[in-house]
This record gives sequence, structure tokens and C-alpha cells, in this order.
Amino acid sequence: MAPQTEHDLKNSIYDGMFTNMFATLTGGVFLTGFALYLGMNELMIGLLASMPFIVTVFQLPTSYLIARTGKRKEISCWAAALARMIWIPILIGTLITFSSVSTKLLIILSLMFLSYTFISMSYVSWLSWMSDLVPNEIRGSFFGTRNMLCGAAGMIVLLVFGKLLDTLNGHVWQGVPLGFGITFISAVFFGMVSLPFLNRISEPRQLNQTDSYFSFRKHLCLSFKESNFSKFLTFTCLWSFSVYLASPFFTLYFLRDLKFSYSFVATLGILSAFADLMGMQAWGRISDRVKNKAVIQFAGWVAVFLPLAWVSAGPNSIIIPVILHVVGGGFWAGINLCMNNLLLNISPRENRSSFFSLYNIFGGLGAATAPILAGLLLKSISGLDLRLFSWKLSPVQAIFIISTVLRLLSFQLFKYVHEPEESTVGQMVRIIRGVRGLNMANGFNYLLHPFIHSSKERRQF
Repeated sequence: MAPQTEHDLKNSIYDGMFTNMFATLTGGVFLTGFALYLGMNELMIGLLASMPFIVTVFQLPTSYLIARTGKRKEISCWAAALARMIWIPILIGTLITFSSVSTKLLIILSLMFLSYTFISMSYVSWLSWMSDLVPNEIRGSFFGTRNMLCGAAGMIVLLVFGKLLDTLNGHVWQGVPLGFGITFISAVFFGMVSLPFLNRISEPRQLNQTDSYFSFRKHLCLSFKESNFSKFLTFTCLWSFSVYLASPFFTLYFLRDLKFSYSFVATLGILSAFADLMGMQAWGRISDRVKNKAVIQFAGWVAVFLPLAWVSAGPNSIIIPVILHVVGGGFWAGINLCMNNLLLNISPRENRSSFFSLYNIFGGLGAATAPILAGLLLKSISGLDLRLFSWKLSPVQAIFIISTVLRLLSFQLFKYVHEPEESTVGQMVRIIRGVRGLNMANGFNYLLHPFIHSSKERRQF
């Protein structure tokens, strides 16, 4: 591997770690807790959860701009910087006194929407950029290691700031909740620290760049001409809908229904992140051997039934939440890693950014509509006597059961998506049985050494 590529991949690791620290502190338990502090109801929380996916519509014009100009690095860096700086006026918005609470919430939600818009624009630019930068032969292991280290960074801030929120709960300074203020200011700091690393990554020449006369309509229709990719888009939309019908309400379920503390929720998040950390390295190596479809087929069955398993958790449960977070973190690591790698493998190299943007838009369509519909449903069934046989259900638990059924149905479509040189689940299982051991320290060695496995390491695996 060329020294410049090694340097670029190392900076990509550092950028990813600090970016994930920003994302962790402005999402998940911190964002849900902030929403509850501001007095948002289930519908508004559902709307907030749908924002990162609604804004994927802006990726299509962004991909067209990339195809016309080739300036992926410039677009990614500027959009990332703006997305992170917007969190400062979001905090300032909590200081200002408005005529009504709804006005304040509308302004804060609008600023969050703007931040997510820039994040979406930055992501599609970054994905197109990285697809040409990372060599195909190490793509699985590199992104597995990168995601593992990003997860470790997120795990650290989750622990530290989760404890901080519990300690400073109820403390207000100049109208700003002190715990959330420190958390979000720190998030902006980490987000800005990542930008120099991102800027140091070189930008390879974009392959098959669109000429200046390539129409936007033709650019829009390009991806639908690929039959296999169209099937992938259909699966992605329905799968995302079924997953995000429940996902945004897990933290609400923990904090409000099960009465878990911020510290305990943060601890569960750390366990999930630790399982994700180990899973990324393992699934990355396995996917290099069997490609991605077999991994998704294997791990997807666990993801299908996770919401149903959460129905059995109670306010005093400890063992069940721990087990579900560990199992879920480990298997979702394989799904998330291999879905992105599958996208790279089945997307034609010509005008690839348009395929990436349509994938995110279709996934975003399902993921954006699901939380809003779930929020409306939660509001409409609140107070009803809901039962599954003799088991009394809360409204959120009913949503979890519906999500399980929809995941099971939508997952059946994945078998119609094909990957070049794909393997069967049986072949993957035989490879897993043949693994003699996995040394997690190998992942951290990438911080000091080039980001590529030696041929000796590959033979040992």
C-alpha cells in the first residue's frame, strides 16, 4: 500500500473517532433526555427521530453537485463544520424567553433539522470519497476496525457524560440545564477537533465523473435501471421502516416507562458499544472472506426479534437489559458494517454518488415515516387496555411487537438481492467455526501501524 494511502486511512480513523464522539453526545439518550427536559411529547420525539432520515432527500442534489464538480472533500468538510456549529444556537435557544413554549420548541427543532441536513450532505460526499480511497481488498477489515475504534470513543464519552447528567440533574445555570449545556458544548468541541484530520485526507480523482451536460433527470433515473439495485432499494425502505418504528422509542421506554437512571442507560449503551466494538473487527474479517450478504442474513434474524424480547423487561430488570444490549450490539455491528459494504459492492463505479444518495433516500423514507406514525399511534392508544393474551402491554410495548412482525416480513425480501461472489450462510458458519481466535488488540494496533493486514495475518485468520 502506498504511504499516502496509509496516511489517509490513519487520519480517517482519527476523524471517525472524534466525529462519533460528537454524534454520541448529540443523539441517543442525550437527545431524548434533552427532548423530555424541553417538554416534548411522543409525537415530537418521533418527529425529532425522523429528522436524520427526512433530510436524506438533500443527498440527491448533493450527489448531482458532486458529479458535476468532483469536489467531494470540500463539500464534506464544509457541511460537517456547519452541522456541528449549529448546536451553539440550539443551546442559545434554550436561554431565550418566547411568548409560548411551542414557539421555542419549533425554533429548536428547526435548527436541529438544519444541522441534520448538513450532516446528510457531508455523509454522502464522504461515502463517495472513501469508496475511491479505500482499496477493495481491505474494505471489510478497514471499516470493521475503524467502526470498532469509533465505537470505543463513543463508549468513553457515553460513560463520562451519562454520569455527568445524573450528577447535574436539576442544576440550571442562566436558564440552561447545566448537564446538557456541558454535554453539547463538549460535542461541538469534539466535532471541530475531527475536521483537521478530515481535511488531511487526500481526495483521489473521481472515476467516470459526469460531464457538464448530464441532466439532473437522467442523473435521478440512473440508479433505477439497475434491477438488482432497485430490489436493494425496496428492501432498504421497508426494512428501515420496520426497524425505526421501534428504535427511537427504546430510550423513552428506558427513561420513562422502566424508570432507568441516566447512568444505567449509559452503562447499557457502553455494553452495547463494547459488543459492537468486538463485533466490528470480527464481522469485518469474516465479510472479507464471504462478502456481505451472508453476514446480513445470519445477523438479521437476531435483529428481527429484539423488539419482542424487550417486552419481557420490567422496571427492576437488570439481567435482561444487559443480555439484550450485548447480543444486539454484537449482531447489529455485522448488519451495519455489511449493509454499507454491500452498497459499495453492488453500486456501479460510474456516477456512484447517485446510487449512494438514492440508497440513503429510500432508507431515509422508511426511517423518517416510521417514528412519526409510531408517535401518532402511541398518542391514539394511550390509556387503552392493551393485552397480548394475558400479558398487559404498555403502548410502547405494543409498538415493539408491531415492529417485530414488520421486520420479519420485510427481511424476506433480502434474499432477492444478489452480491458478486456471494457466499451462503452455511459457508459463513463453517468459516466462523474455523476461526482459531480473535485478538482484539490487533484493531488498536492500527493506531500506530499502517491500516492493512499483512498476508501472514490473513492466513492466520
